[in-house]
Amino acid sequence: MNGKNAGGIELNRLLSRVEDWTEDLLLRGGSQFALEDAKRLEALADEAQKLGMELLEDLLRKLGRSGEQSRLATSDVEHAETSKFAGLFFRLCSYAELARQGVGGSGESPGADEAVEAASAEEDADV
Repeated sequence: MNGKNAGGIELNRLLSRVEDWTEDLLLRGGSQFALEDAKRLEALADEAQKLGMELLEDLLRKLGRSGEQSRLATSDVEHAETSKFAGLFFRLCSYAELARQGVGGSGESPGADEAVEAASAEEDADV
């Protein structure tokens, strides 16, 4: 097995675990974000970092922090964090889908980066 193949396999494994987590949270509901979710996202972000997937790593870490903040929210101002969490969650879902389509073998899909960044810019402009 060559390095290029191994990288694609590792990428597929990571994307599968990300997709498993997103499906699990969708079934439970975003309001059920727990400390275990934050820990899981940190572990996934560490794996993304090892694979050199900077955008995915950043999304995972931001989502974990945002989920923790929305979970601990007590005021109306803090509850605004929930919409930020939802935006990050769907950016992550989009990234995973686009990266999965672009997995041809050589690591992180530039197309996924560009598409997610474009969607992020549009979403930020709408806010």
